[in-house]
Amino acid sequence: MPDAVLFMPFIASFAPTLALTPFLAAEFARRGIVGVDLHKADRRAVPEMVGVAILLGLLTSFLLYYGLSGDRKILWAALLVLLVGLVGVADGLKRLSPLQKVSSLSIIGTLLIPFAEPTILGHDLGWAYLLVLPILFMAGSNFTNMLAGFNGMEIGTGAIASLGLALVAYGRSTTALAISLGLSGALLAFLLFNRYPARAFPGDVGTLPIGAALVTAMVMGKLEVQGLIIFGPYMMDAALKYLSVGVMTRESQSPTVLRGGKLYIPEGGNLSLPRLLLRARPMGERELVYGVWALEIVACAMALAVGVSL
Repeated sequence: MPDAVLFMPFIASFAPTLALTPFLAAEFARRGIVGVDLHKADRRAVPEMVGVAILLGLLTSFLLYYGLSGDRKILWAALLVLLVGLVGVADGLKRLSPLQKVSSLSIIGTLLIPFAEPTILGHDLGWAYLLVLPILFMAGSNFTNMLAGFNGMEIGTGAIASLGLALVAYGRSTTALAISLGLSGALLAFLLFNRYPARAFPGDVGTLPIGAALVTAMVMGKLEVQGLIIFGPYMMDAALKYLSVGVMTRESQSPTVLRGGKLYIPEGGNLSLPRLLLRARPMGERELVYGVWALEIVACAMALAVGVSL
């Protein structure tokens, strides 16, 4: 397959996301679909759920790639991402309970089973792999939704993770490469509006599909080992939250405290990966986000090193 076709998904998702984001941000702001930026002194309102642009850009990329390549797996990936995006829309408009979200994402994850090969490093895991796969799909989608809350954090981290997975996939799986590049293009376009100071928030419709696309690429490309390494910072964040307070909702979290332009851990608040960094010393929002990005870059470098040895 020509390299022009292989790398087309990046541009095909970047361009529509770049065009749609400011339009949707203005429209959602007009309709009062906004969120409060908790880490700004003025608690400004920012358009919410603008991640619809990411979803539409990603779907456009997948459909165009199918038209050029005939790769039917990419259509299935588009369906999975679309369904997860719709869960994000439902959660944004009407808060879903943790059980509703977990069950919905797990059911969607079963659609990935026909494309799964239940072997890891030459070991056949049989039915155990297939039974666990929907749970991993659900967890991956939730992980990219949880490592969030600061301008550019979830989108930038997702862009780094998807670019890392694209490098791992190059020469191994054209389908995984197309999914990863499509995701990175959409996220980098959105990051122009979500970076500090954010002019648009993605909402769950923008963050849940990140994990869904990454896990789909991992499974379809047989890149589970490298993918799990790339998910390392996400898994660390989720583990810290669960070990500190158990299952938590968005409303139950105590926001990080802004004082003198720096962020501090709140009294009695839950732990997380960003707050682990803040335990070392208080820092500004941009510096904190860069710290998490750096950890994700390290995870991607480790995944690439492992990929070379496999």
